[in-house]
Amino acid sequence: MKFLIALILCIGFNTAKSEDYIIQFQAKVKNLKEFNISKSEKFRSYELEGTFTDNFGNYGKSSTVIVSDIINGKILRLEGTNETIYSNNEKIFSKAFREKSDIDAGIADMKIVGATNKLKPLIGTSCIISVRYFEDAIFGIQKCKLSQKKSKLLKK
Repeated sequence: MKFLIALILCIGFNTAKSEDYIIQFQAKVKNLKEFNISKSEKFRSYELEGTFTDNFGNYGKSSTVIVSDIINGKILRLEGTNETIYSNNEKIFSKAFREKSDIDAGIADMKIVGATNKLKPLIGTSCIISVRYFEDAIFGIQKCKLSQKKSKLLKK
């Protein structure tokens, strides 16, 4: 019983010490390749080149490569690999996955898989991304929960 109470307090304490990290981004779709495999199945690959700002005052550029399988006009599976470059030249590399959703909008799970120097402690951080497409443009928001220690790495 004491263990259970300690565990609950520990989880509550860690949750209370976390902070939302929010990135708003926009990008242009480039180099779209599409294969019509059958009447109902397509394969798409494309690049996204864009910019971002975050709730800690940072800004920068991003580059993403996306591959997706589409069946009957719906995404069966989408996978993206991203490089985010902050204005101080620090970088984060992440992978995102989205399954069974609309083509023009959706929610993906993302995980930071690499980073340069001071941002290395962020490796392993999981986030949620929401996107919406309009013609050749994408608009999105990414939200992560960060410990206060990790938040300090991103604050100016």
